[in-house]
Amino acid sequence: MDEFDEYKYLLGETIMLYQFVENDLKLIYAGLMDGNYYQNIEKVRSTFKGLGQVIQALEALDNSDGRPYFNRETYDLLSRLARYRNFYCHQCCVEFCYNPDFRNSAEFKDGFEKLKRTNESIKYVQEQTQRFRLDVLQRFKGIRQ
Repeated sequence: MDEFDEYKYLLGETIMLYQFVENDLKLIYAGLMDGNYYQNIEKVRSTFKGLGQVIQALEALDNSDGRPYFNRETYDLLSRLARYRNFYCHQCCVEFCYNPDFRNSAEFKDGFEKLKRTNESIKYVQEQTQRFRLDVLQRFKGIRQ
């Protein structure tokens, strides 16, 4: 596998992990809402269309009782990651794709290194949101998944 093939693999994996994080946050939001969890999921999925939206809404709901489940640093990290997600879904390849020799370009090399770091970060965050999801659903809704 050459560097570009590895880049494509990491980009796909990174976007997939972002999807997992977004879905976990939606499930956490539904778990923190009053009412039937399964009806809440449908409401959440039809209301929030992006990671940034669900992070803002989750933060407001989580802080509404003065006893937030997540701390300020976690919300700051999630917000930064949401911006990176948009970059990886809409912009990252544009930085080098028009260069006929992009594989040897500084833009590709820099982008590849940045993607590696982001991939490691999002793996860690995804593991955390998965644990938080399981904990929230068990604690607030009595659901084991």
